[in-house]
Amino acid sequence: MKKTLFILLLLIASPLYSQSEIIDLFSLSLEQLLKIKVTGSTLTPESLSVVPAAVTVFSHEEITRMGLDTLGELMNLVPGFQSYRSSVNSMQTPFSSRGRRIGVASAEVLIVVDGQRVDEPRTSGTVNVLPKYPLMHVERVEFIRGPGAAIYGSNAMMGVINIVTRNDAREVSVHYGSFNRRKVYLQTADEIGGIEVSIFAHVEADAGEDYRVLDTFSSSSVATDDPAEQASFNAKFQWRSTWLYLQHNQFRSENFFVVGRLSNGFNENSGQISSVAIKQEFVWATISSYLWFSYKSSKYTLNSQITAPGTLGGGASVPSSDEALFVKANPSGSSEQRLQWHNDWPIDFHRSLLFGVELRSINSPTVYAKNNFDLADLANQVFPVRYYGGFGNATEVQSGSNRDIVGLYGQYQHVFSGATHLTLGLRFDEFSKLGSQFSPRFGLVHEISNNHSFKFLYGEAFRAPAENELFLLNNPVLLGNPDLVAESVKSWELIWIGQWPDTGVSLGYFENRFQDAIVQVILDSGINKQENVDQDLSKGFELEGSHQLNERWLLRSSYTNIIEKSDLSFREAEHLMSFMVNFQQGHWNVNLVSVYHGEREMVTVNGDTIALNEYWQLFGKLRYRFSQGWKLTVQIKNLLDKTYFTPANNQTLTDGVPNRGREVLVGLDWNF
Repeated sequence: MKKTLFILLLLIASPLYSQSEIIDLFSLSLEQLLKIKVTGSTLTPESLSVVPAAVTVFSHEEITRMGLDTLGELMNLVPGFQSYRSSVNSMQTPFSSRGRRIGVASAEVLIVVDGQRVDEPRTSGTVNVLPKYPLMHVERVEFIRGPGAAIYGSNAMMGVINIVTRNDAREVSVHYGSFNRRKVYLQTADEIGGIEVSIFAHVEADAGEDYRVLDTFSSSSVATDDPAEQASFNAKFQWRSTWLYLQHNQFRSENFFVVGRLSNGFNENSGQISSVAIKQEFVWATISSYLWFSYKSSKYTLNSQITAPGTLGGGASVPSSDEALFVKANPSGSSEQRLQWHNDWPIDFHRSLLFGVELRSINSPTVYAKNNFDLADLANQVFPVRYYGGFGNATEVQSGSNRDIVGLYGQYQHVFSGATHLTLGLRFDEFSKLGSQFSPRFGLVHEISNNHSFKFLYGEAFRAPAENELFLLNNPVLLGNPDLVAESVKSWELIWIGQWPDTGVSLGYFENRFQDAIVQVILDSGINKQENVDQDLSKGFELEGSHQLNERWLLRSSYTNIIEKSDLSFREAEHLMSFMVNFQQGHWNVNLVSVYHGEREMVTVNGDTIALNEYWQLFGKLRYRFSQGWKLTVQIKNLLDKTYFTPANNQTLTDGVPNRGREVLVGLDWNF
């Protein structure tokens, strides 16, 4: 793409299968599909044309037709969003909204699953412990671009991803494919003794692809691979107006890069996040309320080689040793308790008021790392560094901390003359030892006609510094800063929505102005440290839409042009595009997805900034229903087997991070 704006617009649709018949989704008009209700922006159901936000929605039926497996892959089809493989580990794919990502954890965008925040308490991000969120049990996912702090508080700074999981699915699926990949999942739902039960379980593993890359500790090329495994579990129980939610996700990866360094046989990364939540609904006269209590905890381990052999030899260590520096870090045990009281009051047909209180308590215990050399000596430039010859010594690398958070929020909505929709929101958050933040919101949506509407949106949002950003220490790579303050953004948007029976279009312009951005600054010692700095504004255009050619063919596409972005976000592409085409006839469904990422930059081990080439990705999926309840699928990723590279997250590589080639996965699904 030579900065040429060429957009073909599409909405994927595929058959909905029951045990006795095929329901042709194409018999529904595109206009009806575009009026699907979304809830993540205001916590109330609203159509895409009037919701006071830039929102892209995918339903379960759309997702199952695509040759995609994870949330990171899906978000590359959303205007403004981008996700790609990094050098932290083989599974981690950090993501950003509107070209703004500074840290590894992608903490500027909040992920919510069935009303629960899915973020690691220690880092306030998701990708460290949940790098590849599966899509099989998703009923609907809403990508909300722009500030969401007026509802959700911290971390909803650049956007919110609201995921609603399925309630009534009954399916078993078995898959096998490239790199000895095995994937199995089960979804079932039933009513037992008046309790509605919905369960999802998923496990998969593969042997990884083989790569030939430049060694991070020499000028030679070496072989490596990226074997990985992951599992997830989701359960929901409902008895009358009481809900119980259980969630668990875990992963493990070996070899490849870990924090930007290679060490086959030693490098390893694993993580998990678990949560339990209870929700009790009430009705007080005309006010609908709920009380929500949740608890979550996380575990994370990281094994990595930090230096080349001999780096600390020749008198730099005592006793002197030419052994490489190895680290086994275990920042596990972080937890969060959350209590929320939420109220929705429909004052009359035209007015509504929403208000609530949220209490959160974060516990992040002291983190230790086992090492064969003394990390504290090295980080503080104390030579000679003590050498231990094994992993019997542990160094404190993050101080323990606790954080209490109180949030108060309110939202008023008013519909004037049936065509003008006003949304006013305000949230106050108090973080112990960090101060407080106000997050206002203003949205004005006017429906000019049945086909056209305009949105003018303004919002402010923030992200409080995470515990690791505050309290990392004795680290030869990155140090925390206890003097950090919250970073914030002021955003405004202008959006036009056009909807007709066969076509839907959305065109938007946005501007973001940042204050006290939390970034990593290189010290004279060569170690990075977290600091608050001024950051340039970002602005750009987003375009998406859909077009139904006839009852069999549907198209969907998106385009993003980030006109300006901060120099600190050099890893993010300024031009993004996606295109999808879906064909359905009888028992067959064929789907193609193409994703474009523009040129990106990265800083090499020598301190040079290099450009990484633009690239296209092509995904395909063929689905055939050959008998009642049975489906055969063939999925292909990187269909053209293209070689492409993505930016490293730190300054340890000479080239970009290699990505996998063509992957084929064959599956058999049984709906019972």
